[in-house]
Amino acid sequence: MQIKNIHRLLLFREDPGQKPLTLQQLQARYGIDPAGTNFYYGINEANVADSDGLPSALGADHRAFLNSFLSSLKASPDDEKMLMLGIEPPDDAPNKYNYAFVAAHIDLVERLANDLAQYQQQALAAGKRMNIVVRYASEMNDEPQSHHDPLGYKSTFVQVRHAFTTKAPKILLAFSPALRADLPEELIAQYWPGDDYVDVISGTWYVGNNAQQAGSEANMRAYFRHRLDKGKAFGLDEVGGCTVEAGGGNDTMLQEMLHYIESLQMQKISFRYATLFLACKWGIDATLAFLRPKAGAAPA
Repeated sequence: MQIKNIHRLLLFREDPGQKPLTLQQLQARYGIDPAGTNFYYGINEANVADSDGLPSALGADHRAFLNSFLSSLKASPDDEKMLMLGIEPPDDAPNKYNYAFVAAHIDLVERLANDLAQYQQQALAAGKRMNIVVRYASEMNDEPQSHHDPLGYKSTFVQVRHAFTTKAPKILLAFSPALRADLPEELIAQYWPGDDYVDVISGTWYVGNNAQQAGSEANMRAYFRHRLDKGKAFGLDEVGGCTVEAGGGNDTMLQEMLHYIESLQMQKISFRYATLFLACKWGIDATLAFLRPKAGAAPA
């Protein structure tokens, strides 16, 4: 199965220790050579403390993953691979995210941007491209809307944008709300930080059971249709599906979701990338066999 209006298909899964699988591990598990994968970095007390006084924002686990990614890229027949990097503020109830903490530690974001730019330079030196899209404070619209801080989100989005523009200008920044049946699409607009600061209009799209499917599809379609006139690239940072709430039926739901994405071509909606999110219940029984080329089939 090839989805014509998804340019790059990425995969993400964690091992039992909650470490993200490498590109090699993903290919071995699913029999598909992914165009890239996701990674997550917290703007939190632990990373602030671990990098205090150091020029780099990266810890040992971060570097191990990025070194593996770079090695895979260098060994790949492909000219490029993509990294979707989620930058996550600390969770601080009743708000979903503590944006004040990010504002107080924007130097950590600057150092992270500089680190990532160095990895991109290493890839270029090897004749490859390490394309990176950053999504900041993804799913900021999740949970009750009254507990949120749109102004805090927008102000720190601009600060994060400036940090990457200064330190890593080749990295793109994505606007990435949660797209689900239970979250009204029209309320997302209050988080928009401004056309000048967003490179990619993206989101996380989930269907948690069969009953949610129609509503989730409608909200996802409306979100992208309402933003076509902005003339920006579209993406899907996470795509996850189950046929039942407890998990499972992943292949069945993912196949239906991908068919739905493909149907949006008629409305001039296409995606630079989409990541199949296969962690936790979203990957219980996923094999992705439906995505593998059939034996004897001519290459696309």
